[in-house]
Amino acid sequence: MAVVALTGCALPPGTFERPDRNVRMVDGPPIQDVVTAFDNALSCLRGKIQPGVLFAVGQVVDATGKETYADGGTGKFVTQGAGEMVQTALFRAGVSVVNRRDPNISITEANWGIRDIKRQVPVNFYVSGSINSLDFIPGGGFSATIAGVGPRKRQSRILVALDLTMTDAYTGRVVANIPLQKQIYTSESGVEANTFFGDTLVQLDAGGMEREAMHFALRQMLNLATFELLGQLMNQDVYARCRGLVVADAGAITAQGTADTAALSQAIQAMHAVAAPPPPKDLEVPVSKGDIAPATPAQSAAVASSGPVPQLEAPHGQPAGLPPEALAKGRKATQAATQAIRAARDSLEAPDRKVAVEKAALALQLSNFSLMLLREAAEQGFNGDEGEIAAVVIQQALKAAQEAGTAATMRQSDAKTQAQSDAAKPAASASASSALPAPSIVPSAPPGGPKEDRRSIGGQ
Repeated sequence: MAVVALTGCALPPGTFERPDRNVRMVDGPPIQDVVTAFDNALSCLRGKIQPGVLFAVGQVVDATGKETYADGGTGKFVTQGAGEMVQTALFRAGVSVVNRRDPNISITEANWGIRDIKRQVPVNFYVSGSINSLDFIPGGGFSATIAGVGPRKRQSRILVALDLTMTDAYTGRVVANIPLQKQIYTSESGVEANTFFGDTLVQLDAGGMEREAMHFALRQMLNLATFELLGQLMNQDVYARCRGLVVADAGAITAQGTADTAALSQAIQAMHAVAAPPPPKDLEVPVSKGDIAPATPAQSAAVASSGPVPQLEAPHGQPAGLPPEALAKGRKATQAATQAIRAARDSLEAPDRKVAVEKAALALQLSNFSLMLLREAAEQGFNGDEGEIAAVVIQQALKAAQEAGTAATMRQSDAKTQAQSDAAKPAASASASSALPAPSIVPSAPPGGPKEDRRSIGGQ
């Protein structure tokens, strides 16, 4: 009777399967995407932070020190992949993320000589932190039996906490911080019966347990913390619209943030400052402290033969051995230098002093900008024939800007001399006083000779 009873029951696969055969695999619930209550709020941030600002994730470690291996324990209580969870949250928020979780591939390829490690783009901000609290809070419960029959119920809590920090990668300064904690709820309920029916003892025990998934709760905490870190750096009016998508029952941040709200805007301004030259200022020629090696006679002759405004268009295609970023930056430097030469020529041909000074200022700013670009391109591997051409053109641009600034200054000096001459005439004293020009943009010639000190303009 026992054998018949067993054959009529649905036994787990593999109970009586032969050793040389595979058992039937059990199909559980389907695979699905990980969805949290903060995904909509994170997705709301898409497009609200410029893609040129780069984020990365550093170490987000398990600092609880809690683990168990006895009595069927599974090891560490807390996930060791919190950093990847934060990286996923940043990616869901639509910001530009670079991988700093595993640099081994880049380092290995750089050591093999098949990749230049300098091509790795630097980050503006990175997130780091730790899961640093895991406390088991004793709970309570009750049980009652009457004639061996009765219910039971009990519950307990686990308190988990973490701290995340946003750091400015350029200065190491902490610009935002968020601490969070959550209680993981656990409960058990059931009923039991131990009684006799006549001479037969009957024992019955039925019940169930429920507990929040700890690692899923940690993911939700990390998502909310990442959302809050980004929000602390953003315009609060924009952030408030996304903050309204957070369900109140899922999480709430009541403390006032102490973040540096200007850090993000400063990073964006710095990004734009590198991407384009500053606009010219009225009647002001800035001073450059940089210099480059003077051009050889052969290079100068080659440039001089191309005319007053060399039109050096970048050749089609990419020369072998030059990184694309360095090549693009080098060609941009050449174009800026060409524009500087054109502006210097316009300054020399200007009909009046004001236009001459403005064009001279623009020429010097463009030449300084081209010099900065050339240095950055050289650090990234820009060399060879295109590098020499760019250096020669920039050298000529600096020289042309100096000459234009000197010419504009001479126009001021002539106007001043004429004004002083007119002032000596009694009949024209009133008109002479109104004709005095603005201060000179370069120092006057040093005593003892007519040689001009041009270092104040070209920085050479």
